[in-house]
Amino acid sequence: MKVVFKSEDFAELNHVREFDEGFEVRDKSQIREVREEFNHEGMNARTHRIYCPGMIVSMIEGSLEKDLVHLLESDFPYLQMHFELSSTGCLYHPQARAEIDTVIYNGSHSLLFYPSLKGRLNYLKKPLSQSVEIELSLDFLRRIFNNDLEVLEEFGRNIEKNHPAIMGGKSFPITSAMRQILGQIRDCQFSGQLKRLFVEAKVIELLTIQISQINAIEDKRKVLKKTDVDKLHEIKELLLRNMYDPFSIEELSRLAGINRTKLQEGFRQLFGTTIFGYITDSRLDEAHKLLAENKFGATIAEISAISGYKNPQHFTAAFKRKFGYLPKDLRK
Repeated sequence: MKVVFKSEDFAELNHVREFDEGFEVRDKSQIREVREEFNHEGMNARTHRIYCPGMIVSMIEGSLEKDLVHLLESDFPYLQMHFELSSTGCLYHPQARAEIDTVIYNGSHSLLFYPSLKGRLNYLKKPLSQSVEIELSLDFLRRIFNNDLEVLEEFGRNIEKNHPAIMGGKSFPITSAMRQILGQIRDCQFSGQLKRLFVEAKVIELLTIQISQINAIEDKRKVLKKTDVDKLHEIKELLLRNMYDPFSIEELSRLAGINRTKLQEGFRQLFGTTIFGYITDSRLDEAHKLLAENKFGATIAEISAISGYKNPQHFTAAFKRKFGYLPKDLRK
């Protein structure tokens, strides 16, 4: 079992990742850890991989001065939980036209399956990033669901038919509970078999929350009328255009032509966040862009004020929660 990585620009990036059948781990403790670093022409990466039976947890930190494209090809079915904690994002475009693209931007996650990988993986330019990729064997997935993937609905049925699939058809917002679990895996102080048990339990917990969130959003989305969905998308665009001078809920309700309760509940159902949360998140994204580009020479305190924070410390705390590092780290 292997995945072949090829670069059209840098021969140094060509490599092959080999896997034992079913992601077996031959060590006596049934856990193995590997740390690697890579630095080449504006590309920097630090990877910490934890190998347990049926799964590989890869925690990746790094930076890219420009977009990076890899041509991928695997010889086995590929199942992955992917979390873009703080980055611009990554895109996978399969060569086969019938297969769905995977698009995972900053602050989102995806549960994806491909009968085999063959396509282009594009990592977008980013100053600092953190992501987690958890590869699962199909045997592991079947074992934890007692060989009944019907609980995964259409996604599970596609796996059984060996059809490419992304659960929910797209990526979804990473929740605070997901971030907490990912942090617990990263900071785990156990070793040997205790660490294996801990990591396996946390991955199963994370998968449970991931599936539950996607199913809940999909179920709620089904009850929204198309006219309401269209109005909510208009409200989202209106919020984005006026993020520094936002409308009140009453004003938005009048503009959308729907009552306050339906507006707030429908927005959360459709976009996985509150109206206030979306405005805050959009402001932080814009603050990140201003800090990274540094075109106007604005100080962190000034950008904090622009973003609606009276106290720069509150801005710094919110920024770190979202991106995983401090605003000042973008200025180094």
